[in-house]
Amino acid sequence: MSQSFSLYGELTVRQNLVLHARLFHLPEELKTSRIDELIDRFRLAEYIDQLADQLPLGVRQRLSLSVALIHQPEMLILDEPTSGVDPVARDEFWKYLIDISRNQNVTIFISTHFMNEAMRCDRISLMHAGRVLVCDTPKTLQTARSAASLEEAFVGYIEEAVGQTKESTGVTFISQVRGQPISKDVVAEVPPPESTPVGLSRLLAYSYNESLQVLRDPIRLAFAFIGSVLLMLIFGFGITSDVEHLQYAALDLDQTPESRSYLRTLAGSPRYFVETPPLRSQAEILERLKANDISFAIEIPPHFGRDLKRGSTPDVSVWIDGAMPFRAETIQGYVEGMHLMYLEDLARQQSSTGPTTLAANIETRYRYNPTFESIYAMVPAVPTMLLIMIPAILVAVSMARDKELGSIINFYVTPTTRLEFLLGKQLPYIAIAMLNFGLLTFMAIVVFQVPLKGSALALTFGALLYVTATTGLGLLMSGFTSSQVAAVFATMIVAMMPTMQFSGMFQPVSTLDGGAKFIGSLWPATYYMHISVGAFTKGLAFRDLWSDFIALAAFIPAFTFLSALALKKQDR
Repeated sequence: MSQSFSLYGELTVRQNLVLHARLFHLPEELKTSRIDELIDRFRLAEYIDQLADQLPLGVRQRLSLSVALIHQPEMLILDEPTSGVDPVARDEFWKYLIDISRNQNVTIFISTHFMNEAMRCDRISLMHAGRVLVCDTPKTLQTARSAASLEEAFVGYIEEAVGQTKESTGVTFISQVRGQPISKDVVAEVPPPESTPVGLSRLLAYSYNESLQVLRDPIRLAFAFIGSVLLMLIFGFGITSDVEHLQYAALDLDQTPESRSYLRTLAGSPRYFVETPPLRSQAEILERLKANDISFAIEIPPHFGRDLKRGSTPDVSVWIDGAMPFRAETIQGYVEGMHLMYLEDLARQQSSTGPTTLAANIETRYRYNPTFESIYAMVPAVPTMLLIMIPAILVAVSMARDKELGSIINFYVTPTTRLEFLLGKQLPYIAIAMLNFGLLTFMAIVVFQVPLKGSALALTFGALLYVTATTGLGLLMSGFTSSQVAAVFATMIVAMMPTMQFSGMFQPVSTLDGGAKFIGSLWPATYYMHISVGAFTKGLAFRDLWSDFIALAAFIPAFTFLSALALKKQDR
């Protein structure tokens, strides 16, 4: 039982007791009766359905003690259990301890700064700077210093210890236990803990606990689902917005059949160009460009038709809004294409031999995405980004939260293995991520109208492998962060930068070189990107994606193993 309250605040009193009964592998036939016994002994019945966070401090201490005793231990270790508790609750707490010690033969080790509490112990060790100064019964230590109280004796031993030279490195015991000197070898001889096999019960107990915490945390739930929907809409419509339906206006200073014929070339492409009311002056061009009323304007100079008939080369001015350079370059390309089309039509009309018949016509066709719209390429890639970001952040924050609140102590003091703890934490977020996958796939098909051409089973299986790996990445990142804020930022950077830059989202991995290609080939998003885009755009089946499945499956034990190593390092 730790000094600070380390139980799960999102669970009720009963749920905390049930959780720890499962973590200590209490038999089912004994679990209910043992819980009822502790509820009765520590008078917890009236608080049984309250959340642990809402309990008074004294009741929290009673709950912590009952949890520590759930498995009927032979030894109980208490770290300043009455710190911050009022005198009445402290006295009541000690009555419980005395009853446990005398009537149930439980050995209790307790650390305390209150000498009136130390007087109640059978034997005490006074310590300073990590060294045991003396060990014996309280009365013997008091008598040895000829002190009026144990506190006065303690002060005397401390003053004596402070006055010792720094060369003294050994632990000096000046008392005896049952007439025999205490040996350092005997004190240090602690048997190693028994190894416990991986148990499904403890793993599922942690999963159930984590699920309850998530369900009772509206912020995490909102981030998990509403956040995914909003980001899908933002990235889907933002990244995939093609340059189409461009509004333009014409300043025709010539007003001849030739100038109107030139402008009809634009009007004949309604997918790309939308005509707005004509302009009256150059000043109006600037005003409408600044007001974002048009994206570009075409100015046809006076005498355009006359010069064209005479065989001269009249100029046509195009004013383009260059606030977004990429969009401006695209508009420029569209207008140049329209201009070349007009010149070809004009050349055919003026040719005396009539239109030239070519031996062959070259037409560009796309095997995938024949309409050449970015929405069919980018929408399947957006879930790849969201399914590595949100699940990884949720898991990393969950682990960091346990560190901040101290509830990770429950892992250290139970026979739970690292693998049970990590997998138990991970399973609920795998389920959340798969729900997100279903939601994002539904949006891609229904909202963005991107059809699923390939195998839905292959896409789902790939998603399961992918989110298992990405939640494992969150576990790994939590091993290097100690706060929730740090966990969010670190996981966001590590998850998103390689995914956006090196996983094929904006350019194929095959076109990368050097370190960028190496990172792309060793990142799980690369393989799921191929599965998702392949299933939506290329119609790939299960047999076409087996190498991607193998690659994703390899990340799962790798991330879990590294997370277990990080957790072991923290334990030390």
